[in-house]
Amino acid sequence: MLFDQGKLEKMTIRAFKPRSNPKDPPKVSDDPKDTYVVQVNPNSYTLNHLLEYKYQQGQGFSGGEAKYDKSLPTTLQFEFLFDGTGVVPPPSELGDIPLIGAIASALSGSTEFKVKDEIDKFNNLVYKFDGKIHRPRELLLIWGYLVFPCVLASINYRFTLFKPDGTPLRAIASCSFSESSSDAEREQKDNATSPDLTHLREVHAGDTLPLMTDHIYGKPDLYLEVARVNKLVNFRRLRTGTQIAFPPVDKAVKP
Repeated sequence: MLFDQGKLEKMTIRAFKPRSNPKDPPKVSDDPKDTYVVQVNPNSYTLNHLLEYKYQQGQGFSGGEAKYDKSLPTTLQFEFLFDGTGVVPPPSELGDIPLIGAIASALSGSTEFKVKDEIDKFNNLVYKFDGKIHRPRELLLIWGYLVFPCVLASINYRFTLFKPDGTPLRAIASCSFSESSSDAEREQKDNATSPDLTHLREVHAGDTLPLMTDHIYGKPDLYLEVARVNKLVNFRRLRTGTQIAFPPVDKAVKP
């Protein structure tokens, strides 16, 4: 409890395991080489939501109606630091606990943080072409409440400090990542209210089973079948935080 009050979470980038079938759900790799913890958290990041419209404009008219075409993948942009001067401690597996992280950094002082080696390690994870899957790796970026499945769109390194022999001591990486999801995830997201899918919903204060059923199916009278499927004894008093499954319509309705 003491350490939780001062916990510092580091931005972490993990690679997904290669998928033989694009429709398979992604699984995060548990190989330590497929994880990178940043040395210093970025000061800020930018999430971009982009929409595309087509405009039909007749000759002689000053404007036209915007016809929705598609929603482009969300992009995430940020900058973070590679610092080999020794001023900034290197990343540590215990670095998210201030006191222990400081001790771990002090004990690992003999391990030099080399900017070039760290950049190579980072590139191997996010940028390098993987011959087994014929593309760079799919990634999961995690920082606090931010959980972002993505692929690297672009990266730019700006070197700002050097040793007398030209060896870089400090670099700033400007990164752009594009949201990426499997076909199955995308279909489910695009049809989030479809009655042909199984939905899992958490009960919030004020929720009633008929209201939730109406939201999913458009038919509040199916709430008795939902209660039966979930084995709810007292469906009139739903407990906040309870997870309720709403099956496809053909399974929720008795034959």
